[in-house]
Amino acid sequence: MKALIPSSVPSLSNIPKALHNSTFSKPKLMNLQSSPIPSWSLSSTYHKNTLTPFKVFTISSPSSSTVSTENTPSPPELEDEKFDWFSEWYPVMPVSDLDKRVPHGKKVLGIDVVVWWDKNESSWNVFEDVCPHRLAPLFDGRIDRLGRLQCAYHGWCFNGSGHCKLIPQAAADGPPVHTLKKACVGVYPSIVHHDMVWFWPNTDPEYEDIITKKKPAFIPELDDPSFSKVFLSRDIPCGYEILIENIMDPAHVPYSHYGIFQIDEPPEVKVDREGGKPLEISVNQLDINGFLGNHERKIVEAGSANWLKTCFVPTKSDAFVVGFRRWLKKYSGGQIDWGGKFSTGTLPLTPPREQLMDR
Repeated sequence: MKALIPSSVPSLSNIPKALHNSTFSKPKLMNLQSSPIPSWSLSSTYHKNTLTPFKVFTISSPSSSTVSTENTPSPPELEDEKFDWFSEWYPVMPVSDLDKRVPHGKKVLGIDVVVWWDKNESSWNVFEDVCPHRLAPLFDGRIDRLGRLQCAYHGWCFNGSGHCKLIPQAAADGPPVHTLKKACVGVYPSIVHHDMVWFWPNTDPEYEDIITKKKPAFIPELDDPSFSKVFLSRDIPCGYEILIENIMDPAHVPYSHYGIFQIDEPPEVKVDREGGKPLEISVNQLDINGFLGNHERKIVEAGSANWLKTCFVPTKSDAFVVGFRRWLKKYSGGQIDWGGKFSTGTLPLTPPREQLMDR
């Protein structure tokens, strides 16, 4: 999304100087672009030549948009298309979180995947997390002595191309059943980019070379040697749209994260002790590549399609949030496409407050 600039997981674009002045040497950035992710890795980026941290948050998601609040002009309506959630690159895990000695399981966009290191090809692979034999999860398996991914249930082994190389139970002098197509594991296109493993959520062979046609979002600072970056991961019990909406809302920071940032505004300028103030934020275009959500249960009860009627967002500081909801409604029917894996409107039980607020 070309709304704010980044630094955490996937993402991209540039943010206005609307964010308040704090101890940051540069404005905070948040940005979303090209692919949404239900799993979040956050990272901080620091410029080596300054004493103050330049912190950025990033997320991959749709592109940018123009929003309309009470004081901002309505954006131009572009052609009506449908956003394809399964035709985007998604970050899976930072390489720093991965151990080359074992496979790792992850759920991204409702898809169960297994990430493992193929020492024979010196590459990280992303497979469907299911053994074709008896559908056991491969992330519970191991890397065998020959560097193959081995299912822990019956020992079937797979190489980096997903081909089965060993079925221990098959007779040595019998038919080579391990060479049959049904013995293969689905392989997702994958790449290491910005020190993270990314994957394309489609195992169809036609996407094998998708990286030559479409690349993951690029954030220059994450490859700039004058910056250092730190990754951290955390499971957050909320919907994807709620988290995106929160990250696109800089006005909440001095209140929800009270005490974290030093506000340099002189006393006579401050509206209150936290330093909240009007933010000049606007978005200039709403298209298929671009914008999604806070108290999730209340939004679900009201219905996502009624978001703009239920929430009162009269200031420019809400521009990105409004733009995101407009994008979601226009190009994705107000909800995420989970590939039919989850029913709409259902939420898991809310964990105890002690667990929910544990940071």
